[in-house]
Amino acid sequence: MSARRTIVILAVCLLVSVSLNLFAAGAFVALRSLDRSFGLGALMQTYPPSVRREVRQRVLADRAAMRAVIADLREARQRMFDEMRAEPLDPDALTRAMADVRAKTTALQAFFQTALAASLEETPASERKKIEPPGLGLGPFQDRGAE
Repeated sequence: MSARRTIVILAVCLLVSVSLNLFAAGAFVALRSLDRSFGLGALMQTYPPSVRREVRQRVLADRAAMRAVIADLREARQRMFDEMRAEPLDPDALTRAMADVRAKTTALQAFFQTALAASLEETPASERKKIEPPGLGLGPFQDRGAE
């Protein structure tokens, strides 16, 4: 193999390597800067740190109940997706499965809201005044349609 050909091959490899590194760095930055408005953590950011700590402690103290509620929701969602893929499609069964997912979602929400309410009972008014409403909770879509 000639020296010139070796240089061309190495230059192409270097170009590919640099391109992949730039792509990976861009993906890393993009993922870190995504709007995380859809998660519980984003919602809890509207509360003062003392309230967040108290809620976290309450939730972790009742970890078994939290896992059970989450497992119930996962199972309901799985049943719903099974109904969506069923052949033939049974619209009534799908409607019931969707209603079950809504009920399990409400149960999960109630679990966290119960921990929040209990924590707020022990939080001084000066700390509760620091609570900021999180917009509509629709993440990147929260400002759309308000024109």
